[in-house]
Amino acid sequence: MADISRFIMPISRENAISIIISTNKLSQKHGMVLTEKDALQIIDARNKALKTTGRIEVDLRVINEIIRTFCKSPYINQANYADMTCELVEAFYYMKNETGDKIGDDDLIHIMRDYFDNRCFGSIELLTGRELEKLVDEIRFACYNDILDDR
Repeated sequence: MADISRFIMPISRENAISIIISTNKLSQKHGMVLTEKDALQIIDARNKALKTTGRIEVDLRVINEIIRTFCKSPYINQANYADMTCELVEAFYYMKNETGDKIGDDDLIHIMRDYFDNRCFGSIELLTGRELEKLVDEIRFACYNDILDDR
């Protein structure tokens, strides 16, 4: 496999940190703030997930949307915020591959949040090990429209 790492982060680490830190404007309303160290941890998780899945992303839109969507979850708090964000980013890219990109980014993030809050009660393990695997099976059997209609 060709080395794709040079395509993963076309913006500087400093700019990436700044972009992620800017999400604090919203998340602090929910009692959560990311530090520079947290931002680096999230960037590293993203880069690892992209490399593992063979995907290419040119911006941080997905990370920002995950942060905006999940910072409101009753199951995420300051103590687990950065770690959960990393795990959600990894789950997102895994699911994009497993579903063959049949679900748009925003739709997938919102499905993940619904499942995380309402079916998994904050458990990443249940989200990735049970609910998202069910979603993959349903997509493979062309039930995607039913899933979106249920939202």
